Amino acid sequence: MRDRESNRTSRQLEVIALCDANPILMAERELAAFARAVRELFGSEQAWLATADWLEELESLNWPAKPGVSDFRRITTVASARLADRQLSPCFIQYRAEASHT
Repeated sequence: MRDRESNRTSRQLEVIALCDANPILMAERELAAFARAVRELFGSEQAWLATADWLEELESLNWPAKPGVSDFRRITTVASARLADRQLSPCFIQYRAEASHT
């Protein structure tokens, strides 16, 4: 059991080191986790829209010398806020109510 935990910890440290060395990999992992969570909670259409929001925010990022995890988490936070706005929009609520009656 202890060997498994040690191996898992070693792999986690390798992933962290790799992510620290490669901001593109960090961005890919953050976006993938975000899109997967949105798809599970809200469906494929909202996941697609949220991914587009995330990428749009990424493009507008005023890049620091070396972006870090916090930069990508900020992007995820902004994309999540846009998702929440869509979910709370009266037009979307009406659409969901009409769809549930069909």
